[in-house]
Amino acid sequence: MAPNTHKFNEDSRVKIPAILHLMRLGYQYLSLKGQSWDLDTNIFPELFKTAIGKINPGIEEAEAGRVLEDVKLLLDNEDLGKAFFERLSERSNTKLKAGT
Repeated sequence: MAPNTHKFNEDSRVKIPAILHLMRLGYQYLSLKGQSWDLDTNIFPELFKTAIGKINPGIEEAEAGRVLEDVKLLLDNEDLGKAFFERLSERSNTKLKAGT
C-alpha cells in the first residue's frame, strides 16, 4: 500500500472544519477577498452600518457612521473592553445589539 501522500496542514485540519461547523450553527461565511475592513478593530464598516440600520430602523447613514466611529474610540481604550461593554449594554443611545 502506498504511503499517505495527502499533506495535512492548518487549513485542512483546523480552519476548514471550524468554518463548516460554524456554518452548520447558522453563521454566515464571509470571504476576505474583495472586502475592506478596519485593521485596528477588525470591523467591516459597511456590514456594521447595515447591521446598525437593521437594529435601529430609521437611523440615517451619517448617524450609523458616527456610531461606528464611537465604537472604534471605545475599542481604543485600555480598559479591557469595559467601556465598550457599557456602551453595548446602554438602552438610551443607538442600539448596538438587538433586544436591548
